[in-house]
Amino acid sequence: MGHAVPVWIWLPGRSVPVQAGELVHEHPAGFRYLPEYLSQQQAVALDPVQLRLKKGNVPIPKIAGLPFVIQDAKPAGYGQDRLCANAGRDLSAIELLEVGPPDTVGAMEVCEQIEHKIAWRPKPVSALASELDRLEEGSPSSRAIRRVNGDAGTSAGGERPKATFEHEGKLWLVKMQDRGDLPCMPAREFVAMSLARRVGLTVPEIALRTHGAHQVFMIERFDRTGDPACPQRRLFASAHAVLQLEPSAVRGDPRRSYLHLADAMRRWGALETQELWKRMVFNALVGNMDDHPRNHGLLHDGHGWRLSPAFDITPMFTVRNGDRPSLSMATGLDGNGEAGLGRFLGVAAHFGLDVEVAAAWLSSAAQTVASQWEPLMREALAPLPGVHDEVVESVRWSFGLASEIASRPDDLAMAMAVEAAKQARGRRRSNRR
Repeated sequence: MGHAVPVWIWLPGRSVPVQAGELVHEHPAGFRYLPEYLSQQQAVALDPVQLRLKKGNVPIPKIAGLPFVIQDAKPAGYGQDRLCANAGRDLSAIELLEVGPPDTVGAMEVCEQIEHKIAWRPKPVSALASELDRLEEGSPSSRAIRRVNGDAGTSAGGERPKATFEHEGKLWLVKMQDRGDLPCMPAREFVAMSLARRVGLTVPEIALRTHGAHQVFMIERFDRTGDPACPQRRLFASAHAVLQLEPSAVRGDPRRSYLHLADAMRRWGALETQELWKRMVFNALVGNMDDHPRNHGLLHDGHGWRLSPAFDITPMFTVRNGDRPSLSMATGLDGNGEAGLGRFLGVAAHFGLDVEVAAAWLSSAAQTVASQWEPLMREALAPLPGVHDEVVESVRWSFGLASEIASRPDDLAMAMAVEAAKQARGRRRSNRR
């Protein structure tokens, strides 16, 4: 076997890690738990499907490279770009895991030098605020992160600039506007996440802060608790890991499906499939077409796996995208992300929802989104100088489906009747058998 790298885990309720196993990243790649870890009463499987608690080596398919949940821990996107830029070269997956700060999602680190990870301390958000206030006019707000954190960078994924900061005794992920973004992305995300809470979805604490011409969106780290300087960490598995998707699984792949995710959640013991259906619908109601599998996940709460709080919901639909949003994850078994009443009600039973209950929630959520998005958006934009009306009009397309459903209740009633009739015919056929 090749060189083995330690895999560390923060067990539930612990603020210091233990070594859970070893990752062999050379051919043949594999993972094995340490006997000392398996003997612990509190031992938790890093992945209850791919990496079950058992002795021996678990082979890792060459196409995957790393176990799926360890892929989640690897710096990616913006974080990977910054770390490679600081190194002056492309870094391998193992190098990224070694040098990345311990602000990655979840409760795992894969590294030789765990002491460096434990010694890391988050900067206060006030330091970021000071740098934002000093930014030159026209400078991207992401420059403030680099000035505060220097070469330390971040292990956070996603394409937008972000980093973890301490604020009022908690850890927060702070997200910034970048040069290539749609206008006012922090305000857009704040409004969408505020609406998510108003329709009853599980959402972390959020905040929107304005510093001169710059805004930042803040979301509390739901995978960290306790002392920010020495936090307890919670295991996290993205839907990409739960579905065991290769990097080649892109939009249109039928495996990237909300229905498949509901089935996989049940295998992991996570029972919140009804909320998953609501999140699917809500993404369409607010025009969030970036609902890819890394923007959903499961969280270990110390007792078992649960659907994590919602995150990364941003109105991004524009008139250039077509008549209505098409979601990144499929809304049916055909790989299509089509959004529509019949489509959503037709799969509600797969998520454990009665069609009448699903229709009632959909109607209420559409009314809430349609009536409240614009006042919320104008309030969020108010501290900024500039063309508020232009931004509001540009984002209006994202909420078009919600407005359509809210203004045409007869369409929902008809879709519900059609689905109820389908289910009745299905029951009659079953009875005849």
